[in-house]
Amino acid sequence: MWQPQGSYSQFLLRTPVLLCGKGAAQELYNYPGERIAVIYGSSFNDEGKALFRQTFSKKDVCFIKRSWDGEPAIEDLSECVGELEEYRPDVFIAVGGGSVIDGVKLCRLFYEFPFFDVGCPRIAGSRLNTKFIAVPTTVGSGAEVSSAAVYWSKKGHRKEMAVSHALQPDVIVYDIDYIVNTPERVLYASALDGISHIMEGYVSNVKNNMAEMLGEKGLQMFYEAFAREGTINFERLQYAGYLGGIVQNHCIVGGAHAIAHQMTEFGFPHGEAVGLVLPSVIRVNCEDKECERKYDQLAGYAGFGDKRELISFIESILTKSGIAARRSEIKNVLERHFDSLVGNVKIDRGGKGNPVPITEEYVKKVIRGL
Repeated sequence: MWQPQGSYSQFLLRTPVLLCGKGAAQELYNYPGERIAVIYGSSFNDEGKALFRQTFSKKDVCFIKRSWDGEPAIEDLSECVGELEEYRPDVFIAVGGGSVIDGVKLCRLFYEFPFFDVGCPRIAGSRLNTKFIAVPTTVGSGAEVSSAAVYWSKKGHRKEMAVSHALQPDVIVYDIDYIVNTPERVLYASALDGISHIMEGYVSNVKNNMAEMLGEKGLQMFYEAFAREGTINFERLQYAGYLGGIVQNHCIVGGAHAIAHQMTEFGFPHGEAVGLVLPSVIRVNCEDKECERKYDQLAGYAGFGDKRELISFIESILTKSGIAARRSEIKNVLERHFDSLVGNVKIDRGGKGNPVPITEEYVKKVIRGL
């Protein structure tokens, strides 16, 4: 699935049905299903619950708060899975950011396949009988488009993923009512994640011309949203994150994700970690001249003069959000724990698309450039 071979570069993966715009969630009223489990994170309030009760007034709805904090770990899913087994839903709705959506993917998987072995994360030929709807409350995680469910391995002290197109949602709801109250720092961090999906997917060793064009448009939309003063267009931000999600699902990501994935254990939210290391990863990758050309090409199509302006744009988001203040902290963590982290960075599945091989020396260069 993830290998850059054969005709893979000639098609794009399936994407879910989209419901877009303010009030879009209410269009689910006629969605087929009788017992609906809504699994939600901290941003879902009583007003949101009331909207779902109204939307599904003729159906049975159960609200379940996620049983994990931050990135989902397999050991922390059992309480939620137990409630699902007792309720027996035929429709799952995930309301939250990437960690909530990924956690619900796994809960749904264990609900239908209780003996699934996470040690063999690739799911061959599986079909899930329930339906799955994702309602993102952030703008760039891409989890709602992804065929992977990312989780934290407590045993291996690293991120792992289960991969199957069957894990993709059937429907995505992009309703701004669910993101307008998202804390500003979380919004910026998730946007940095979406930008990194585009940046890393665009230069990935898994090529696709259509994905590149979607990435160019998505980055332009992120640029227009944050480079101009005034009210943020949340709807366009959602669409930009969606385009970035398509790019990363097809073309994979790279070095920034491989390093950022290891930072979960040290209290760095994923979007913040990937945003902090992305500028340095871009500069190190530019040692490859073809990769440098691709960055300049992407920058030009998205409205920047060149890659340097693009890096400055990323830095401006880091500064405006306050995330840049953690740069020295992440550098210190990487230097202090280098010997124990570098092995996981090199084998991280999220980094397989990087155009430059991720070696020990590569990671050292990225750290020096922070």
